[in-house]
Amino acid sequence: MKILILSTKMPWPARDGGAIATLNMALGFAHRNCQVTLLTMNTGKHYFPETELPANLRDQISIRSVNVDTKIRPLRLILNFLFSRYPYNAQRFISKPFKAALEKCLAEHDFDIVQLEGPYLSCYIPSIKGKAKIVLRAHNQEHRIWKLMSKQERNPLKRFYLKNLAMRIEELEKKLLSEIDVLIPISEADRKGFGHMGHTLPVMVIPTGIDISNYPVNKDENRILLFFIGALDWGPNQEGLDWFFREVWPEINLKWPGLTLDLAGRNPAYYFNGRNLPDNVRLEGEVEDAIEFFHHHSVMIVPLLTGSGIRIKILEAMAMGKTVISTRIGAGGLEAMHGEHLFLADTPAEYVRTLENLHTRQDHLQNMGLRARQFVKENFDILVLSEKLISFYKEQLV
Repeated sequence: MKILILSTKMPWPARDGGAIATLNMALGFAHRNCQVTLLTMNTGKHYFPETELPANLRDQISIRSVNVDTKIRPLRLILNFLFSRYPYNAQRFISKPFKAALEKCLAEHDFDIVQLEGPYLSCYIPSIKGKAKIVLRAHNQEHRIWKLMSKQERNPLKRFYLKNLAMRIEELEKKLLSEIDVLIPISEADRKGFGHMGHTLPVMVIPTGIDISNYPVNKDENRILLFFIGALDWGPNQEGLDWFFREVWPEINLKWPGLTLDLAGRNPAYYFNGRNLPDNVRLEGEVEDAIEFFHHHSVMIVPLLTGSGIRIKILEAMAMGKTVISTRIGAGGLEAMHGEHLFLADTPAEYVRTLENLHTRQDHLQNMGLRARQFVKENFDILVLSEKLISFYKEQLV
């Protein structure tokens, strides 16, 4: 089977959730003997020179990149808001060079499947129509994230804009469902959400997968070493950390004054511009090796208040036997059990109660870690998931 994957960002190095999800599925297809081409935008935010991609990666996947400027331009944003119904988030990814590269790629190969990694690639569907089955692999329901962010926003002008943006993205996603052939959401909650939009598409839920052999377990760690890792320039992470530092961390700091929290993620200056680093919080910034960072910690916090899809960093932490404390929104889509595979905490009291439990019974760290790793192994193995998706694709091609 010949599969073309379109992405809005270079998935190497695979450090954030979207990049990991895209790259792992591409490699999963390749390991199942599919011919995989990945055509990706190379943006300033995620730029990586195509010529420096690892040779072993290029041996498995044909990767082509196109430089695309997706910077937010205030004037363009204002003009878009005043004179268009198209969401500015999607407008930033309209590129004539990318369209030309796509059409060249389609002319050179007879693809069975063209898989769009997200709704902001919908503007390229007219170039694909009639040449292959068009699939939307939905990492989340994008409009739900922006709708929730608008509800959390305190500034009335910004709240108005976010609400309007969420409405535009919802209209885009509804229109997209009428233009594609197959829908692949990564969580059951998202499948239901898309179902409420009214469509008759073939649908299969395929969660994000990982190769668990890449995540070794540090079995000797019994201390509570707190950490957070995630893109610090991503709105939902910023919102969640604001809440955690305002509502949760002061109580934890008061009860356990010696406990520290290590904070890692891309573009920390973007988040801490105008914000002070809380007491006993250590900023690591963007780490070169996330696996090594995981190794030196034992308890991961995920204080997300808005989101959709599946958080890859939770899967990675669980695969390495780490204990995860997450809000219910943060753990959404995993179907993991509270107290069995991770801990759910939506209030300061629930965070404190969980940490008291871990301080009292530190053997919980290892026991839950082992259960968490087994849960990931049974439900999120990329080779199993890619084989399942290939079989589904073959049914659609008959």
